[in-house]
Amino acid sequence: ILLTACMARAAQSPSRWELLGQREVDFRNDHDQIDVGRSEGRFKQLEVRVKNAPIEIHDMVVTFGNGETFKPKLRHKFTEGSGSRIIDLPGERRTIKRIDFNYKSINRREGKGTVEVLGR
Repeated sequence: ILLTACMARAAQSPSRWELLGQREVDFRNDHDQIDVGRSEGRFKQLEVRVKNAPIEIHDMVVTFGNGETFKPKLRHKFTEGSGSRIIDLPGERRTIKRIDFNYKSINRREGKGTVEVLGR
C-alpha cells in the first residue's frame, strides 16, 4: 500500500512538465486555440516552446475553467528550439480550459514553426 501511495504521489509531482498541446504556425498572422480541458489537471506554471522554425508571438490568452482569463506579456520573436520564461499563473493551481495565440512563422525558407505549451 505504501508503494502505491508513493507511486501515485510521484505521478502527480508538481515538478513534472506535461504537454498540454501544440499547433503548427502559418506565415500570415494566425490565430489558434489549444483546448486543454478539465481532464488534464490543475496547473501553476506554463512554458511555451518553439520547434522546427522561428515564430513571432503577438499575444497569448489563458482561459481558466471558471472563465477568468490571464494574458501574460509574451510578445517576442522566438528562434527555433527556444522557449519562453516560466510563466507563473495567478492564484493557486488552476484548471485551464484553453489557450489562445496570435502569432506567425517568420522565415519561409525555414518552414512553418510549431508552438508547444507545457504545464506543471
